[in-house]
Amino acid sequence: MSLDVRFDPSYPLAKLRPADYNPRRLSAESFGRLQGSLRRHGVVKPVILNADGTLVAGHQRTKGLKAIGQETTPAMILPQKVRLQDEIKFNLLHNRVETEASVVYAEPGPIGQWCWIPWQTIEVEESKNLPFQQAIGFMTAAHGPWGSVVIDDQGRIVLNAEYAAVAKSQRFDVLAWTVASFDAGQLVEDLTGEYGVYDWSGLEEQAPVWNQHIVQPNRLREHSSKAKAGQVRYKSEVWEQLVRPWLTTSHRVVDFGAGHGDYARHLRAKGYQVHDYEPYRTLKGKYAIDIRSVVGQIRRIERELRDRGLYEVVVLDSVINATTSLEYQHWVLLTVNALCAADGQVCIGTRNLVREMAYENSEHAISRDSTRLNFLDSNQVDMRFVRGKWQRIRYHTPESLRGLLSRYFEDVQLSDVTRATVKAVCRKPRRFPIEEYEEAFNNEFNMPYPNDFRHDKHSGIVEILIELIKERNSFTEGKQDEFGGESREGSH
Repeated sequence: MSLDVRFDPSYPLAKLRPADYNPRRLSAESFGRLQGSLRRHGVVKPVILNADGTLVAGHQRTKGLKAIGQETTPAMILPQKVRLQDEIKFNLLHNRVETEASVVYAEPGPIGQWCWIPWQTIEVEESKNLPFQQAIGFMTAAHGPWGSVVIDDQGRIVLNAEYAAVAKSQRFDVLAWTVASFDAGQLVEDLTGEYGVYDWSGLEEQAPVWNQHIVQPNRLREHSSKAKAGQVRYKSEVWEQLVRPWLTTSHRVVDFGAGHGDYARHLRAKGYQVHDYEPYRTLKGKYAIDIRSVVGQIRRIERELRDRGLYEVVVLDSVINATTSLEYQHWVLLTVNALCAADGQVCIGTRNLVREMAYENSEHAISRDSTRLNFLDSNQVDMRFVRGKWQRIRYHTPESLRGLLSRYFEDVQLSDVTRATVKAVCRKPRRFPIEEYEEAFNNEFNMPYPNDFRHDKHSGIVEILIELIKERNSFTEGKQDEFGGESREGSH
Protein backbone atom coordinates (compact mmCIF):
# COMPACT_ATOMS: atom_id res chain seq x y z
CA MET A 1 0.00 0.00 0.00
CA SER A 2 1.15 3.57 -0.59
CA LEU A 3 0.46 4.58 3.00
CA ASP A 4 3.66 3.88 4.92
CA VAL A 5 2.81 2.72 8.46
CA ARG A 6 6.07 2.26 10.39
CA PHE A 7 6.61 -0.48 13.01
CA ASP A 8 8.94 0.26 15.92
CA PRO A 9 9.48 -2.80 18.17
CA SER A 10 10.90 -0.69 21.03
CA TYR A 11 9.32 2.74 21.12
CA PRO A 12 10.29 4.64 24.31
CA LEU A 13 7.32 5.03 26.67
CA ALA A 14 8.76 8.37 27.81
CA LYS A 15 8.19 9.81 24.32
CA LEU A 16 4.48 8.89 24.22
CA ARG A 17 1.90 11.66 24.48
CA PRO A 18 -1.50 10.44 25.66
CA ALA A 19 -4.50 11.50 23.58
CA ASP A 20 -6.88 14.10 24.99
CA TYR A 21 -9.64 11.53 24.92
CA ASN A 22 -9.65 7.81 25.67
CA PRO A 23 -13.05 6.11 25.34
CA ARG A 24 -12.34 3.35 27.88
CA ARG A 25 -12.21 3.15 31.67
CA LEU A 26 -10.39 0.40 33.55
CA SER A 27 -11.23 -0.87 37.04
CA ALA A 28 -8.49 -1.56 39.60
CA GLU A 29 -9.16 -5.30 39.30
CA SER A 30 -8.89 -5.23 35.51
CA PHE A 31 -5.72 -3.14 35.71
CA GLY A 32 -4.18 -5.77 37.98
CA ARG A 33 -5.07 -8.53 35.50
CA LEU A 34 -3.61 -6.46 32.68
CA GLN A 35 -0.28 -6.16 34.52
CA GLY A 36 -0.25 -9.92 35.08
CA SER A 37 -0.87 -10.56 31.39
CA LEU A 38 1.93 -8.19 30.39
CA ARG A 39 4.35 -9.95 32.74
CA ARG A 40 3.43 -13.37 31.30
CA HIS A 41 3.26 -12.57 27.61
CA GLY A 42 4.78 -9.14 27.06
CA VAL A 43 3.15 -6.87 24.48
CA VAL A 44 1.77 -9.03 21.67
CA LYS A 45 -0.29 -6.19 20.17
CA PRO A 46 1.55 -2.94 19.40
CA VAL A 47 0.08 0.38 20.47
CA ILE A 48 -0.92 2.81 17.72
CA LEU A 49 0.63 6.28 17.48
CA ASN A 50 -0.44 9.29 15.50
CA ALA A 51 2.15 10.81 13.19
CA ASP A 52 2.82 13.51 15.81
CA GLY A 53 3.55 10.90 18.51
CA THR A 54 0.13 11.05 20.16
CA LEU A 55 -1.04 7.72 21.54
CA VAL A 56 -4.13 6.73 19.57
CA ALA A 57 -4.76 3.23 20.96
CA GLY A 58 -3.18 1.34 23.86
CA HIS A 59 -3.57 3.80 26.74
CA GLN A 60 -4.22 1.14 29.38
CA ARG A 61 -1.44 -1.09 28.03
CA THR A 62 1.14 1.69 28.32
CA LYS A 63 -0.01 2.44 31.88
CA GLY A 64 0.37 -1.24 32.67
CA LEU A 65 3.85 -1.37 31.17
CA LYS A 66 4.97 1.61 33.23
CA ALA A 67 3.48 0.01 36.35
CA ILE A 68 5.61 -3.14 35.90
CA GLY A 69 8.77 -1.15 35.17
CA GLN A 70 9.01 -1.44 31.39
CA GLU A 71 10.49 1.43 29.36
CA THR A 72 9.52 0.57 25.76
CA THR A 73 6.60 -0.83 23.79
CA PRO A 74 6.08 -2.13 20.25
CA ALA A 75 4.30 0.59 18.27
CA MET A 76 2.64 1.12 14.90
CA ILE A 77 3.22 4.73 13.80
CA LEU A 78 0.66 6.12 11.38
CA PRO A 79 1.91 8.08 8.35
CA GLN A 80 -0.26 11.12 9.01
CA LYS A 81 -2.07 12.88 11.83
CA VAL A 82 -5.67 11.70 11.91
CA ARG A 83 -8.87 13.44 12.96
CA LEU A 84 -10.42 12.91 16.38
CA GLN A 85 -13.18 10.67 15.01
CA ASP A 86 -10.58 8.43 13.39
CA GLU A 87 -8.47 8.41 16.56
CA ILE A 88 -11.52 7.10 18.41
CA LYS A 89 -12.26 4.55 15.68
CA PHE A 90 -8.69 3.26 15.96
CA ASN A 91 -9.08 2.98 19.72
CA LEU A 92 -12.39 1.14 19.43
CA LEU A 93 -11.33 -1.24 16.70
CA HIS A 94 -7.98 -1.91 18.38
CA ASN A 95 -9.74 -3.01 21.56
CA ARG A 96 -12.65 -4.73 19.86
CA VAL A 97 -10.44 -6.65 17.46
CA GLU A 98 -10.09 -9.48 19.99
CA THR A 99 -13.75 -10.47 19.67
CA GLU A 100 -13.41 -11.93 16.17
CA ALA A 101 -15.40 -14.93 14.98
CA SER A 102 -13.61 -15.78 11.71
CA VAL A 103 -11.28 -18.77 11.26
CA VAL A 104 -8.08 -17.78 9.47
CA TYR A 105 -4.76 -19.53 8.82
CA ALA A 106 -1.42 -18.21 7.56
CA GLU A 107 2.29 -18.93 7.51
CA PRO A 108 3.70 -18.61 11.07
CA GLY A 109 7.03 -16.99 11.91
CA PRO A 110 9.62 -17.85 14.57
CA ILE A 111 8.10 -18.35 18.04
CA GLY A 112 8.40 -15.31 20.29
CA GLN A 113 9.29 -12.90 17.50
CA TRP A 114 7.67 -10.29 15.26
CA CYS A 115 7.53 -10.97 11.54
CA TRP A 116 5.58 -9.89 8.47
CA ILE A 117 3.24 -12.51 7.03
CA PRO A 118 2.82 -12.35 3.24
CA TRP A 119 -0.82 -11.79 2.38
CA GLN A 120 -0.60 -14.58 -0.21
CA THR A 121 -0.23 -17.16 2.60
CA ILE A 122 -3.42 -16.06 4.39
CA GLU A 123 -6.34 -18.51 4.05
CA VAL A 124 -9.78 -17.50 5.33
CA GLU A 125 -11.60 -20.71 6.23
CA GLU A 126 -14.65 -19.03 7.82
CA SER A 127 -15.44 -15.36 7.38
CA LYS A 128 -17.85 -13.89 9.93
CA ASN A 129 -18.71 -10.53 11.47
CA LEU A 130 -18.57 -8.72 8.15
CA PRO A 131 -19.55 -5.27 9.49
CA PHE A 132 -16.52 -5.43 11.76
CA GLN A 133 -14.26 -6.44 8.87
CA GLN A 134 -15.68 -3.60 6.82
CA ALA A 135 -14.98 -1.08 9.58
CA ILE A 136 -11.38 -2.31 9.74
CA GLY A 137 -11.14 -2.15 5.96
CA PHE A 138 -12.22 1.49 5.84
CA MET A 139 -9.47 2.40 8.28
CA THR A 140 -6.73 0.39 6.55
CA ALA A 141 -7.71 1.90 3.21
CA ALA A 142 -7.50 5.41 4.67
CA HIS A 143 -4.43 5.05 6.91
CA GLY A 144 -2.50 1.94 5.90
CA PRO A 145 -2.02 -1.47 7.63
CA TRP A 146 -2.15 -0.29 11.23
CA GLY A 147 -2.97 -3.57 12.97
CA SER A 148 -1.34 -6.90 13.79
CA VAL A 149 -2.23 -10.51 14.63
CA VAL A 150 -1.14 -13.28 16.95
CA ILE A 151 -0.58 -16.62 15.23
CA ASP A 152 0.32 -19.99 16.73
CA ASP A 153 3.08 -22.23 15.42
CA GLN A 154 0.48 -24.38 13.59
CA GLY A 155 -0.63 -21.40 11.51
CA ARG A 156 -3.94 -20.62 13.24
CA ILE A 157 -4.47 -16.90 13.84
CA VAL A 158 -5.65 -16.88 17.44
CA LEU A 159 -6.16 -13.12 17.89
CA ASN A 160 -7.28 -10.48 15.39
CA ALA A 161 -8.44 -12.92 12.72
CA GLU A 162 -10.84 -10.31 11.31
CA TYR A 163 -7.88 -8.03 10.62
CA ALA A 164 -6.12 -10.85 8.76
CA ALA A 165 -9.24 -11.46 6.66
CA VAL A 166 -9.16 -7.78 5.65
CA ALA A 167 -5.46 -8.06 4.79
CA LYS A 168 -6.23 -10.98 2.48
CA SER A 169 -8.97 -9.07 0.66
CA GLN A 170 -6.97 -5.83 0.41
CA ARG A 171 -3.70 -7.62 -0.34
CA PHE A 172 -1.30 -6.26 2.26
CA ASP A 173 1.17 -8.09 4.48
CA VAL A 174 0.40 -8.51 8.17
CA LEU A 175 2.58 -7.92 11.22
CA ALA A 176 2.41 -11.03 13.43
CA TRP A 177 3.61 -12.28 16.78
CA THR A 178 4.06 -16.06 16.81
CA VAL A 179 3.26 -18.06 19.95
CA ALA A 180 3.66 -21.75 20.74
CA SER A 181 0.34 -23.56 20.28
CA PHE A 182 0.43 -24.94 23.84
CA ASP A 183 0.63 -21.34 25.15
CA ALA A 184 -2.01 -19.94 22.81
CA GLY A 185 -5.00 -20.90 24.98
CA GLN A 186 -3.68 -19.08 28.05
CA LEU A 187 -2.75 -16.03 25.98
CA VAL A 188 -6.20 -15.81 24.41
CA GLU A 189 -7.86 -16.20 27.81
CA ASP A 190 -5.69 -13.44 29.26
CA LEU A 191 -6.19 -11.00 26.41
CA THR A 192 -9.91 -11.47 25.79
CA GLY A 193 -11.07 -10.79 29.34
CA GLU A 194 -12.87 -7.60 30.34
CA TYR A 195 -10.31 -4.80 30.17
CA GLY A 196 -12.38 -1.74 30.78
CA VAL A 197 -15.73 -0.41 29.63
CA TYR A 198 -16.50 2.21 27.02
CA ASP A 199 -16.96 5.66 28.45
CA TRP A 200 -18.35 8.38 26.18
CA SER A 201 -18.30 11.21 28.73
CA GLY A 202 -15.27 12.74 27.03
CA LEU A 203 -17.39 13.48 23.96
CA GLU A 204 -20.15 15.32 25.81
CA GLU A 205 -19.27 18.71 24.37
CA GLN A 206 -18.98 17.33 20.85
CA ALA A 207 -22.37 15.62 20.97
CA PRO A 208 -24.92 18.25 22.06
CA VAL A 209 -28.59 17.35 22.31
CA TRP A 210 -29.52 18.94 18.98
CA ASN A 211 -27.18 16.61 17.07
CA GLN A 212 -29.86 13.96 17.49
CA HIS A 213 -31.85 15.50 14.63
CA ILE A 214 -29.61 13.57 12.24
CA VAL A 215 -31.16 10.26 13.32
CA GLN A 216 -34.65 11.21 12.12
CA PRO A 217 -35.69 8.77 9.38
CA ASN A 218 -37.59 9.78 6.26
CA ARG A 219 -40.62 7.55 6.65
CA LEU A 220 -43.07 6.69 3.89
CA ARG A 221 -40.79 8.21 1.26
CA GLU A 222 -40.46 6.43 -2.06
CA HIS A 223 -37.15 5.30 -3.52
CA SER A 224 -35.72 7.68 -6.08
CA SER A 225 -34.20 4.97 -8.26
CA LYS A 226 -36.11 3.69 -11.29
CA ALA A 227 -35.54 0.09 -10.20
CA LYS A 228 -37.50 0.70 -6.98
CA ALA A 229 -39.95 3.30 -8.26
CA GLY A 230 -43.21 3.21 -6.33
CA GLN A 231 -41.69 1.30 -3.39
CA VAL A 232 -41.68 2.83 0.10
CA ARG A 233 -38.19 3.08 1.56
CA TYR A 234 -39.00 3.06 5.25
CA LYS A 235 -42.11 2.19 7.22
CA SER A 236 -42.48 2.43 10.97
CA GLU A 237 -43.04 -0.91 12.71
CA VAL A 238 -44.76 0.92 15.57
CA TRP A 239 -47.24 2.69 13.32
CA GLU A 240 -47.84 -0.25 10.99
CA GLN A 241 -48.16 -2.98 13.63
CA LEU A 242 -49.23 -1.32 16.88
CA VAL A 243 -51.37 1.62 15.73
CA ARG A 244 -52.79 1.52 12.22
CA PRO A 245 -54.55 -1.88 12.41
CA TRP A 246 -57.16 -0.49 14.85
CA LEU A 247 -56.86 3.30 14.50
CA THR A 248 -60.03 5.17 13.45
CA THR A 249 -60.65 8.78 12.53
CA SER A 250 -62.31 9.31 15.92
CA HIS A 251 -59.10 8.63 17.87
CA ARG A 252 -57.04 11.62 18.97
CA VAL A 253 -53.32 10.93 18.53
CA VAL A 254 -50.05 12.71 19.21
CA ASP A 255 -46.84 11.48 17.61
CA PHE A 256 -44.17 12.55 20.13
CA GLY A 257 -40.71 12.86 18.61
CA ALA A 258 -42.18 12.57 15.13
CA GLY A 259 -39.03 13.30 13.14
CA HIS A 260 -40.06 14.80 9.83
CA GLY A 261 -43.73 14.13 10.64
CA ASP A 262 -44.36 11.84 7.68
CA TYR A 263 -46.94 9.59 9.35
CA ALA A 264 -48.85 12.48 10.90
CA ARG A 265 -49.01 14.33 7.59
CA HIS A 266 -49.97 11.17 5.68
CA LEU A 267 -52.77 10.24 8.10
CA ARG A 268 -54.14 13.76 8.46
CA ALA A 269 -54.66 13.77 4.69
CA LYS A 270 -56.88 10.71 5.18
CA GLY A 271 -58.99 12.38 7.87
CA TYR A 272 -57.23 11.09 11.00
CA GLN A 273 -56.72 13.34 14.03
CA VAL A 274 -52.95 13.20 14.44
CA HIS A 275 -50.75 15.92 15.91
CA ASP A 276 -46.98 15.68 15.71
CA TYR A 277 -44.21 17.13 17.84
CA GLU A 278 -40.53 17.15 16.95
CA PRO A 279 -38.29 19.60 18.84
CA TYR A 280 -35.54 19.30 16.21
CA ARG A 281 -37.57 19.47 13.01
CA THR A 282 -35.23 20.64 10.27
CA LEU A 283 -35.82 22.84 7.25
CA LYS A 284 -36.40 20.78 4.12
CA GLY A 285 -33.16 19.45 2.75
CA LYS A 286 -31.05 21.25 5.35
CA TYR A 287 -29.44 20.71 8.74
CA ALA A 288 -30.87 24.00 10.06
CA ILE A 289 -33.53 23.52 12.74
CA ASP A 290 -36.93 25.02 11.87
CA ILE A 291 -37.72 26.64 15.22
CA ARG A 292 -40.79 28.41 13.84
CA SER A 293 -42.26 25.01 12.89
CA VAL A 294 -41.43 23.62 16.35
CA VAL A 295 -43.23 26.47 18.11
CA GLY A 296 -46.20 25.99 15.78
CA GLN A 297 -46.40 22.31 16.76
CA ILE A 298 -46.35 23.23 20.47
CA ARG A 299 -49.16 25.76 20.02
CA ARG A 300 -51.35 23.31 18.09
CA ILE A 301 -50.95 20.66 20.79
CA GLU A 302 -51.62 23.27 23.49
CA ARG A 303 -54.90 24.28 21.80
CA GLU A 304 -55.90 20.63 21.46
CA LEU A 305 -55.21 19.98 25.14
CA ARG A 306 -57.21 23.04 26.23
CA ASP A 307 -60.16 22.22 23.98
CA ARG A 308 -60.34 18.44 24.29
CA GLY A 309 -58.03 17.23 27.06
CA LEU A 310 -55.35 14.52 27.08
CA TYR A 311 -54.77 12.21 24.12
CA GLU A 312 -56.25 8.76 23.64
CA VAL A 313 -53.15 7.54 21.78
CA VAL A 314 -49.52 8.62 22.14
CA VAL A 315 -46.92 7.27 19.70
CA LEU A 316 -43.26 7.20 20.74
CA ASP A 317 -41.46 5.67 17.80
CA SER A 318 -37.64 5.47 17.81
CA VAL A 319 -37.31 8.26 20.38
CA ILE A 320 -35.87 6.81 23.57
CA ASN A 321 -33.07 5.20 21.53
CA ALA A 322 -32.03 8.76 20.60
CA THR A 323 -32.17 10.27 24.09
CA THR A 324 -28.79 11.73 24.99
CA SER A 325 -28.84 10.90 28.71
CA LEU A 326 -30.82 8.98 31.32
CA GLU A 327 -32.13 12.36 32.46
CA TYR A 328 -33.58 13.12 29.02
CA GLN A 329 -34.95 9.58 28.80
CA HIS A 330 -36.83 10.23 32.06
CA TRP A 331 -38.16 13.57 30.81
CA VAL A 332 -39.39 12.03 27.56
CA LEU A 333 -41.20 9.17 29.28
CA LEU A 334 -42.66 11.43 31.96
CA THR A 335 -43.99 13.83 29.29
CA VAL A 336 -45.49 10.91 27.34
CA ASN A 337 -47.04 9.64 30.58
CA ALA A 338 -48.58 13.10 31.04
CA LEU A 339 -49.98 13.37 27.51
CA CYS A 340 -51.82 10.04 27.84
CA ALA A 341 -55.41 10.06 29.10
CA ALA A 342 -56.28 7.85 32.08
CA ASP A 343 -57.86 5.32 29.72
CA GLY A 344 -55.47 5.98 26.81
CA GLN A 345 -52.48 4.05 25.56
CA VAL A 346 -48.89 4.71 24.52
CA CYS A 347 -47.35 2.77 21.63
CA ILE A 348 -43.55 2.62 21.90
CA GLY A 349 -40.75 1.23 19.78
CA THR A 350 -36.99 1.37 20.34
CA ARG A 351 -33.74 -0.33 19.28
CA ASN A 352 -33.49 -3.98 20.33
CA LEU A 353 -30.04 -4.78 21.75
CA VAL A 354 -30.54 -8.56 21.53
CA ARG A 355 -31.41 -8.42 17.84
CA GLU A 356 -28.64 -5.93 17.11
CA MET A 357 -25.96 -8.11 18.68
CA ALA A 358 -27.30 -11.19 16.89
CA TYR A 359 -27.16 -9.29 13.61
CA GLU A 360 -23.60 -8.14 14.21
CA ASN A 361 -22.43 -11.70 14.84
CA SER A 362 -24.32 -13.26 11.92
CA GLU A 363 -22.64 -14.55 8.78
CA HIS A 364 -24.88 -12.44 6.55
CA ALA A 365 -24.41 -9.13 8.32
CA ILE A 366 -23.02 -6.46 6.05
CA SER A 367 -23.49 -2.72 6.00
CA ARG A 368 -22.12 -0.19 3.56
CA ASP A 369 -21.05 2.21 6.29
CA SER A 370 -20.64 -0.28 9.14
CA THR A 371 -23.17 1.51 11.31
CA ARG A 372 -24.26 -1.84 12.70
CA LEU A 373 -21.02 -2.20 14.67
CA ASN A 374 -21.59 -1.25 18.30
CA PHE A 375 -19.33 -0.11 21.13
CA LEU A 376 -21.65 0.06 24.12
CA ASP A 377 -21.02 1.75 27.45
CA SER A 378 -22.48 0.66 30.79
CA ASN A 379 -25.82 2.31 29.87
CA GLN A 380 -26.04 0.45 26.53
CA VAL A 381 -25.22 3.63 24.61
CA ASP A 382 -23.12 3.71 21.47
CA MET A 383 -21.52 6.84 19.96
CA ARG A 384 -21.27 7.18 16.19
CA PHE A 385 -19.84 9.80 13.88
CA VAL A 386 -22.46 10.37 11.17
CA ARG A 387 -22.65 13.15 8.59
CA GLY A 388 -19.93 15.08 10.34
CA LYS A 389 -21.58 14.92 13.78
CA TRP A 390 -21.40 12.68 16.84
CA GLN A 391 -24.66 11.03 17.79
CA ARG A 392 -25.79 8.70 20.57
CA ILE A 393 -27.73 5.48 20.02
CA ARG A 394 -29.30 3.88 23.08
CA TYR A 395 -30.32 0.21 23.12
CA HIS A 396 -32.72 -1.83 25.23
CA THR A 397 -33.34 -5.51 25.74
CA PRO A 398 -36.97 -6.60 26.09
CA GLU A 399 -36.34 -7.04 29.82
CA SER A 400 -34.75 -3.64 30.32
CA LEU A 401 -37.51 -1.96 28.30
CA ARG A 402 -40.25 -3.60 30.36
CA GLY A 403 -38.48 -2.58 33.57
CA LEU A 404 -38.09 0.99 32.36
CA LEU A 405 -41.65 1.44 31.12
CA SER A 406 -43.15 -0.17 34.23
CA ARG A 407 -41.92 2.82 36.21
CA TYR A 408 -44.23 5.05 34.18
CA PHE A 409 -47.21 2.76 33.40
CA GLU A 410 -48.95 0.07 35.41
CA ASP A 411 -49.76 -2.05 32.34
CA VAL A 412 -46.91 -2.78 29.92
CA GLN A 413 -47.35 -5.33 27.12
CA LEU A 414 -44.31 -6.13 24.95
CA SER A 415 -44.56 -7.36 21.37
CA ASP A 416 -42.19 -8.51 18.61
CA VAL A 417 -39.29 -8.98 21.02
CA THR A 418 -37.20 -10.71 18.34
CA ARG A 419 -37.48 -7.86 15.82
CA ALA A 420 -34.97 -5.05 15.28
CA THR A 421 -37.42 -2.73 17.01
CA VAL A 422 -38.73 -4.03 20.34
CA LYS A 423 -42.23 -2.64 20.85
CA ALA A 424 -44.63 -2.13 23.73
CA VAL A 425 -48.16 -0.90 24.41
CA CYS A 426 -48.51 0.90 27.76
CA ARG A 427 -51.68 1.75 29.66
CA LYS A 428 -52.64 3.19 33.06
CA PRO A 429 -50.10 6.01 33.49
CA ARG A 430 -48.61 6.14 36.97
CA ARG A 431 -48.72 9.28 39.11
CA PHE A 432 -45.62 11.37 39.76
CA PRO A 433 -45.11 14.49 41.87
CA ILE A 434 -46.24 17.63 40.06
CA GLU A 435 -42.80 19.22 40.39
CA GLU A 436 -41.27 16.30 38.45
CA TYR A 437 -43.80 16.75 35.67
CA GLU A 438 -43.07 20.45 35.55
CA GLU A 439 -39.33 19.88 35.26
CA ALA A 440 -39.87 17.40 32.42
CA PHE A 441 -42.22 19.75 30.50
CA ASN A 442 -39.89 22.72 30.86
CA ASN A 443 -37.08 20.68 29.35
CA GLU A 444 -39.00 18.76 26.69
CA PHE A 445 -40.97 21.71 25.31
CA ASN A 446 -38.09 24.20 25.50
CA MET A 447 -35.17 22.16 24.24
CA PRO A 448 -31.69 23.70 23.90
CA TYR A 449 -30.58 24.81 20.44
CA PRO A 450 -27.19 25.86 19.06
CA ASN A 451 -25.62 28.99 20.58
CA ASP A 452 -27.51 28.39 23.85
CA PHE A 453 -30.79 29.52 22.28
CA ARG A 454 -34.18 28.46 23.67
CA HIS A 455 -37.46 29.64 22.18
CA ASP A 456 -39.23 30.13 25.57
CA LYS A 457 -42.67 29.60 23.98
CA HIS A 458 -43.65 26.71 26.21
CA SER A 459 -45.32 28.24 29.28
CA GLY A 460 -48.84 27.72 27.89
CA ILE A 461 -48.44 24.01 27.20
CA VAL A 462 -46.79 23.48 30.60
CA GLU A 463 -49.66 25.24 32.34
CA ILE A 464 -52.44 23.23 30.65
CA LEU A 465 -50.61 19.91 31.08
CA ILE A 466 -50.17 20.51 34.81
CA GLU A 467 -53.88 21.32 35.07
CA LEU A 468 -54.86 18.19 33.13
CA ILE A 469 -52.52 15.98 35.18
CA LYS A 470 -54.19 17.17 38.38
CA GLU A 471 -57.60 16.38 36.86
CA ARG A 472 -56.40 12.93 35.76
CA ASN A 473 -55.06 12.23 39.24
CA SER A 474 -58.36 13.28 40.81
CA PHE A 475 -60.23 11.04 38.38
CA THR A 476 -58.05 8.00 39.10
CA GLU A 477 -58.27 8.61 42.84
CA GLY A 478 -62.03 8.63 42.54
CA LYS A 479 -62.03 5.37 40.57
CA GLN A 480 -59.71 3.73 43.10
CA ASP A 481 -61.87 4.87 46.01
CA GLU A 482 -64.96 3.58 44.23
CA PHE A 483 -63.44 0.11 43.93
CA GLY A 484 -61.58 0.15 47.26
CA GLY A 485 -58.14 0.45 45.74
CA GLU A 486 -55.16 2.43 46.98
CA SER A 487 -53.51 5.34 45.22
CA ARG A 488 -49.86 4.74 44.38
CA GLU A 489 -47.28 7.41 43.60
CA GLY A 490 -44.76 6.78 40.83
CA SER A 491 -41.09 6.82 41.75
CA HIS A 492 -37.94 7.68 39.88
